[in-house]
Amino acid sequence: MATRGEYVYLNGSIVRAEEAAISPFDVGLLRGYAVFDLLQTIGGAPYMLAEHLERLRSSAETLGLTVPLSDAEIESIILEMLGRNAHAEATVRIVLTGGDSPDSMHFDPSTPTFLIVTHELFDVPASFYETGAKLLAVEHRREFPEAKTTNYLTWLRNHARIDSEGALDLLYHDRGVVSEAATASFYVVKDGRILAPGSGVLWGTVGSRVLDLAREVYEVVLCEVTMDDVLGADECFLTSSVRDVVPIVRIDDETIGDGSVGPVTRDLMARYRRHAHGG
Repeated sequence: MATRGEYVYLNGSIVRAEEAAISPFDVGLLRGYAVFDLLQTIGGAPYMLAEHLERLRSSAETLGLTVPLSDAEIESIILEMLGRNAHAEATVRIVLTGGDSPDSMHFDPSTPTFLIVTHELFDVPASFYETGAKLLAVEHRREFPEAKTTNYLTWLRNHARIDSEGALDLLYHDRGVVSEAATASFYVVKDGRILAPGSGVLWGTVGSRVLDLAREVYEVVLCEVTMDDVLGADECFLTSSVRDVVPIVRIDDETIGDGSVGPVTRDLMARYRRHAHGG
């Protein structure tokens, strides 16, 4: 399990984690009214921080929240925390809630709770990249799908099944239309074209970068992606801020393509690795 940082940022101060206190009347705790964003460091530096903060502000706006600090202030705090917590490489989680609520329903958007925590970057099993991973299909559509909220009830309810079946994540679909994985963006490859859900999904920071790289070589189509498209695909892959590009070779008990990591996915894995990691 990833090691947590000893220091966190909470509402204006960097303090030891055991000293941080959030009100028991916080609407984020009582009602789940909160957004967040998550990024990783590469070479100790926050990667794609500007893009993640742009997405955080967009998510906050969807819920009527306002990020209380400027991008420059947030970056300064993150860098100080990374220095204090001394991770080899880290994930940085930025959380914004509606703050204290007198009745667990109403809140003052001008006094939110703003929290930043870091963890040691977790290792993704090498086998997922080498031979591909499995997803479990679940009928679900996220509320406010274009915002990155803290509501992960469906994933948490299924996490024991994910572990027991050796899967990487869930694949969400609604009446046959695929949106995303529970913790990642999801794409289909068919006849050399990359099909990407065009609406009603969270904008992927890494996913957008990967699609930009893909457009140099492949046709990228933003469209409605169905379960039939997925099960009839030549290849599937997902992208996330802490996993990069991961090939998907099974959905439940169904094999994608010939069950191996396909050439388009291998190419995109290599292109993104060179772009982000320089290797």
